[in-house]
Amino acid sequence: MKFNLAILSTIVPLIVVAVGLIGWVVTIRADINVAQAQVVEIRESIPPLQAEAKQCAIEIHNLQELIKDIDKIEEVVEDIDVLIFQIGKLAEDVDEYGPEIEVLQRNLALANDQMKTIMSDHSYMGNMLEELGKSQPAGERRDYGGYGGY
Repeated sequence: MKFNLAILSTIVPLIVVAVGLIGWVVTIRADINVAQAQVVEIRESIPPLQAEAKQCAIEIHNLQELIKDIDKIEEVVEDIDVLIFQIGKLAEDVDEYGPEIEVLQRNLALANDQMKTIMSDHSYMGNMLEELGKSQPAGERRDYGGYGGY
């Protein structure tokens, strides 16, 4: 029995090691299969991710253009704010000087009316001088600055 015990004590550890080795190999093989399946899934997900990355790049470019447009709009808004301030200042000036402007407008209208009267009188005097000039001898006729029609 001694012999059987020695063989048994040699074979049992070898069987245990062999079973452990087989279990380890099976576990590694299962891990490799899982890893291969994950690699396949990753490879399948790459094209949609690439398409999404391209779309994101397009959207980023569009956002950059929008930011440029927003900067331009902000510049225009600043210019408009300045113009609004200037218009407000002009409105204040008009309110302040409005009565004086109305007086100037009335005076200008009166001056224009008086100028028409004066020009009408000059025209009448020019016609009279023209008639007088016709009655003068040829050597004594005068030109009166165009009022007489010469």
